[in-house]
This record gives sequence, C-alpha cells and structure tokens, in this order.
Amino acid sequence: MTAPEQAAPAGAQREQKGYLGYLSVLIASALFGSVFAIAKVPLANIDPLALSAVIYMIAGLTLVPFAKASFRLQRREARYMVAITAFGAVAAPVLLLHGLQLTEASDASILANGEVLFTVILSSLFFGERPHGRLGIVAVSLVIVGLFMATTDMKFSGTMIAFNAGNLMILASMFFWAIDNNFSRKLTTFSDISPAKMAMIKSLAGGLVLLGVTAVAGKWGAFGGISAQLWLIIIALSASGFGAALLFFLAGIKRIGTIKTMTVFSTTPIFGIVIAAAALGESISIFQAIATGLIITGILIVSRR
Repeated sequence: MTAPEQAAPAGAQREQKGYLGYLSVLIASALFGSVFAIAKVPLANIDPLALSAVIYMIAGLTLVPFAKASFRLQRREARYMVAITAFGAVAAPVLLLHGLQLTEASDASILANGEVLFTVILSSLFFGERPHGRLGIVAVSLVIVGLFMATTDMKFSGTMIAFNAGNLMILASMFFWAIDNNFSRKLTTFSDISPAKMAMIKSLAGGLVLLGVTAVAGKWGAFGGISAQLWLIIIALSASGFGAALLFFLAGIKRIGTIKTMTVFSTTPIFGIVIAAAALGESISIFQAIATGLIITGILIVSRR
C-alpha cells in the first residue's frame, strides 16, 4: 500500500471524528437549551436546592450503563474531579435553578452564553488561549454588551440599573460551569477517563453532596406530595437536559477541543428561546433579540483560531 493510500483512511477518520464532535455538541446545545423551559414546571412546586439534588442523582444513575463497570481514579485525576464536581455539579446547578425561579426562561437561555464567554476568558488567562488582537477585544466587548442588555432588558430606575437578581444568579452559574469546562478539558489532556465516566462521577458526587445539604437545610419536605406526572418530567429533565447533555458536551470537548466546542455550544439560546416561546408562551423583546445577535456574533469572532 502506498503512502497516500495509507494516509487517506487516517484523514477520513480525523474528518469523521470532527463531524461526530460537532454533532455531539449540537445535540448537547439542544438538550441543555430545553432545560430553561422544562425546569420551570417542577420549580413551581419544588425547592431549587432539593430539585438540583434529585436532578443530579438521576442524571448520574442514567449514565451508569455508559461508564465502565470498574475504574480507579489516580490522585491527580481525583483532585480535578473534586473541583469539577464542586463547581459544575454543586454550585452551578443550585444557582441556575434559584435564578430560574426569578427570571424568564428566554432570559436564562440568552444568558447561558455567558458560559461560553467565561470559558474563553478563563482559558485565555490560565491556559494560554488569548483573543486575537483588537478584533478579539471587540468580540469580547460585543458579548459583554449583549449580556448587559439581556441581564437588564434595558430597564432603568432613575439613575440605577435595574438588574434582575435571577439573571445575576444565572450568570454566576455560567461562571462556575466555565471553571468546570476548563478543568474538564485539562483533565482530558493527561487522563484517559471517558466522557461517560467523568459525567457519571461528577453527577453522582454532586447529587450526593446536594442531598446532604438539602437534609441539613431541613428541606426534605420538598419531596412530599410530588405527583407521578411531575416525577416523569423531573426524570426526563434529569436524563436529557443534564445527563445526556453533559455526556454529549464532554464527548465534543474530547473530539474537537474547548474553543470549537464552545463555538457550537453558543447555539444553546436559539434552542432555549424557541422552546420557551413554544412551551411557555414567552414573548421575545427587541432587546433580547439584539442581545442574542451580539452575543453569538462576538463568540463566533472570539472563538476563531
């Protein structure tokens, strides 16, 4: 076999790996985009802390069949998993669900792109991936302006900006998930841990911690009186919006890297806004539309290599 003939299959494999990576992240975007509308239903009856505990326990359990039956984490891997769990499976989901109680699903969908911006900024500061010159600075500025518009909806009270507390909580959750993303990417550079295993450990560990916090906070009563129909919604939300979305997202990071993954993941608000409008009847303001355009444009620019 000649050299070109040998190279062709390898090139085809790399191309297929890239396509699968992009497809994985696109699926993750659609699944995570559905969270903002679907989570509104159980949040009307269940405390956010208790709900986040149940969601992550169910998400982790649904991922067990996809992870290896037995495994052993090395000390360095364990340290990263502790950080990933603390930021991405404890702090972030609690803030997200508390924020969703205080804001609209469409606003939360737009603000989800804060995760992309924060991931790029943290990657730039600590992992050597920096915006390209003035164009990069302009791109980041566009995203910041878009996030500001989405957070305030351009509503002002006298001389004070009327920030929505729920929106700020959503942004904070996206910051913690950005930390999680960078640690997850770093872990994949020196460990052969599979995306399914990483997602399962993170979800189960986070769920157990949140169950403990729920018990200490005396909020076990939140689980009482939940109807069978509501449990089905919670299970679907957990398995798809968190479990499957996380699995596809990590698979994408491993295949195409952080920057390209976050570029594709910036489509999340499109799915979120459409689902919120269809399922909850939420209207989209002109400022939300402009904010979405600014954020996506900025992210597409800043994510270019």
